[in-house]
Amino acid sequence: MLRYLEKLCVVSILGLIAVVFMREFFDLNFLNIIETIFLIFVIVTCIILAKGPAFYLSLLGLLTGHLLLYKYDMGFDIWLDGMTKNIPLAILFVMVPVLSIPLKQGGYLKVFNYYISKYRNRSSGLFLVLTGLVFSLGSLTNLGSIRITHDLVKEAKFPTKFLAKVYAVGFAASIAWSPYFGSVNLILHYTGVSFSRYVIFGLIYSFCILLAGNLLFYTDLTSKNEVRMRSKLNQKVRDDNKKIKQLVLNLVGLLATVIIGEKIFDFSNMMLLVGVIAVFYAALWAILIKKFTFFLQELKGYDKKILQVKNEIVFFISVGFFGVVLANTPLQNFIEKFFQSISGFSTFFLVEIIIIITALLSSIGIHQVITITALGLSLQPGVLGLSDLSFALTLLASWIVAMIVSPFAPFNIIAGGLLKESPFHIGFKWNRLFGILVVIFSGIYIIFVNSFI
Repeated sequence: MLRYLEKLCVVSILGLIAVVFMREFFDLNFLNIIETIFLIFVIVTCIILAKGPAFYLSLLGLLTGHLLLYKYDMGFDIWLDGMTKNIPLAILFVMVPVLSIPLKQGGYLKVFNYYISKYRNRSSGLFLVLTGLVFSLGSLTNLGSIRITHDLVKEAKFPTKFLAKVYAVGFAASIAWSPYFGSVNLILHYTGVSFSRYVIFGLIYSFCILLAGNLLFYTDLTSKNEVRMRSKLNQKVRDDNKKIKQLVLNLVGLLATVIIGEKIFDFSNMMLLVGVIAVFYAALWAILIKKFTFFLQELKGYDKKILQVKNEIVFFISVGFFGVVLANTPLQNFIEKFFQSISGFSTFFLVEIIIIITALLSSIGIHQVITITALGLSLQPGVLGLSDLSFALTLLASWIVAMIVSPFAPFNIIAGGLLKESPFHIGFKWNRLFGILVVIFSGIYIIFVNSFI
C-alpha cells in the first residue's frame, strides 16, 4: 500500500510540474482544472507520507487557513491563489537537486582533500577553506551541502564544535544570494524584486557574512587550539587546480545563465526559470565531463529524490495558502498598524525588530517562512522607510538569523544529526555569537543599501 501511495505521490508531483509549465505557453482553461486536481493529489499524498514537524505544521496551516477562509467568507479565487502561491517553490525543490548529479560525478570533491591537508596546521586557513566549500556546494545543493561536506571531512576527526561553526558560516553565506535557494526566490517573489537587480547586493552580503564568520573564528583561540590538537588529516592527496577551476566556472556559469535567462525568457515566476536552468545546465555539465550516460541512469532513480522532499513540498504549499488567507484577514491591518505605531523610530531599529522577532518565533517552533510570509504579504516597505530591495534584504536577513540560532530550523536539525549533538546546543550555544553578529551587521548593511537605492 505504501509503495503505491509513493508512486501516486511522485506521479502527481510530476504531473503538476508538467501542467504548470504547459500553462506558461498555453492559455487554456482546462489546464487550470487539471492543475487543481494534481495539486489536491499532491497535498493529500504528501500529507499522508509526511513525518515529524512537517506533518503537524502542514496540517495546522491547512486547517487554520480553511477555518479563516470560512470565517471571513472568502471566495474560491483566494483559495486557489493561496494553494498555488508556493507551487513554483515546490517545483524548485524537485528540479534543483539534479545539479548534484554532475557535481558528484565530476570528482570535484576529492580535490578539496588537498586544500584541507595543506592548511592542517593553520586552523584559520582551514576554517576558510571549509566554509568556502560549504558556501560553494550550498549555492548549488542547498542543505545537501552539509551532508556532502560531512562525508568528505568525517575521517579528519575535527572537533564537533569546529564543524558546527563551519557549517553555519558557509551555509548562512550561501542562503544570502543563491537563486537555487527557496529563501531567495520566495522573498524576491513576495517583494517583487528581480534577481538581476538583487544579485550584486546579495553577493556582497553573502561575502560579508562569510568574512564575518571567519573573523569571529579567528578570535576564538580555544576552538583554534582544539583543531590543532585533535584533527587527524590525510596528507597523501594530490593537487588538481583544473577541477577547482571547472567548479568555479560552473558556479559562475549558473549565475550568469539565471541573470541572462531572466532577461530573455518571460516566465510568470523566476523559480520556474531557475528550475528549468538547473535541469538543462546539469545535463550540459554531464555532457562536458563525459558522464551523460551516468546522468541518465541517475535520473531513472530520481523518484527517490522527489520523495525525499515531500515534507518540504507540502509544508511550503500549506504555508503559502495560510499566508495568503492571513493577508486577507484583519491581522494584516494589525501588522500594518503595529509597524506604523513604531515608525517614528529609526529605520535601523525597525529592521532589527523584524529580524529579531522572526528569529525568536523560529526559536520556539514557528518556522521563519510563516513569519516572513505574513510580513512579506502584509507590509508595504514604505511603512518602514525601506525600498523594496532593502525590504527583501531585511526578510532574507531574518531567514538567515533564524536558520543560525533556531533549534527547530532544518539546518540545525540536520547538523545535529550528523554531529550527534543537540540542535539546541548548536544553535543557542556554539553559533549564538555568530547569530548576534549577523543581526547587527545585517541592520548596518541594509541601512547602507537603503541610503543609496
